[in-house]
Amino acid sequence: MSEEPRNSAAPQNVWLIYIALIAAAIMLLGDGLDIRMLAKLTTRLGGSVLLSAFFLILGKNRPAGIVATAIIWIAFIITIFN
Repeated sequence: MSEEPRNSAAPQNVWLIYIALIAAAIMLLGDGLDIRMLAKLTTRLGGSVLLSAFFLILGKNRPAGIVATAIIWIAFIITIFN
């Protein structure tokens, strides 16, 4: 019984993208439902910057961290144009 080598093409840190999608959904729902704490521009901007730093530090400039950051900023830009 020998172990098969891991496929190096398997995505790493995919959980960063999942967290980014959940955070973006919360941001968009908070803006859409006009939840007072999530509807303020400064709260959304601060959350976007904080999550971007979190994803870029943990992602170590890998594609998963960059994609997660892009998801957060796209959600922020969508809420600005609302």
